[in-house]
Amino acid sequence: MKAGWAFLLSGIFIIAVGLAWIFTGWSPGSPASSPGQSSSPSLFPGFPSLGPSAGEGAVATQAPVTPTPTVPETPAAQETPALSSDDIRLHFLDLAFGAGNANLERWNATDNNGRIVIALTANNNADTRLLENAVREFNSVSKTNQISEMIKQGGTGDITIKFIPESGMGGIAINASDGRTPREFSVDGVTAAKISRGSVYINANLKGDVRNHTLIRSLFYELGVAGDSDTYPDSVFYSGNNTNTNLTYADKKAIEIMYGSGLTPGMSVNEVKGIIYIR
Repeated sequence: MKAGWAFLLSGIFIIAVGLAWIFTGWSPGSPASSPGQSSSPSLFPGFPSLGPSAGEGAVATQAPVTPTPTVPETPAAQETPALSSDDIRLHFLDLAFGAGNANLERWNATDNNGRIVIALTANNNADTRLLENAVREFNSVSKTNQISEMIKQGGTGDITIKFIPESGMGGIAINASDGRTPREFSVDGVTAAKISRGSVYINANLKGDVRNHTLIRSLFYELGVAGDSDTYPDSVFYSGNNTNTNLTYADKKAIEIMYGSGLTPGMSVNEVKGIIYIR
């Protein structure tokens, strides 16, 4: 009889434990939660739990996600359109004949075996350095003539460049000689330079960028760049306001044509056009 009651009580106990496990999730051996706290299971399998809730009855929530700021796309830089062969040829024609001169006025490759000597008078050290840089640029593109990089101080040369006071510029007479068209450059109504075959006179009162540009422009006029460009504002030979001293890509290519082996001094514009394939 006692064994029967014991068996009945054991069954009731097992049923009670089962019901408790179904309704509470508790199982024998499970650690009891601390008072006032309940465990928070992981919301997504494989990720860590968010931890205990703040208090009884609290609902576990996912941490707010900070949106990633949208960075506006930077538009790609637009490349300057490349110059065509015809662009370069037309630039050359502007520089060689744009002043209305009828014949190509470049130096003859047979004179002094194509070697040109420059002599400077009354200049400063900055003038010499600037001129040396221009000489290297010219020599890098010329196929027929080379300028000596040893600039003479004083004396005479194939090209003699003299700086004289502004007050003396009016007394300089320039005349056409040896087929070279003389030219005078002015800045704001003031004479900046006077140029004839082999001789350049520069206003010594000029300063800074104006002085530098006048020196370089005068040198290349002596070398046959008698015309100007109305097309390229960055060119050393631009016809408008200009203080540039470094040859642009178009300038270098134009001088390369001028001092190429296919052209000779004295050619007419039509002869040159026939050789460089410009109609």
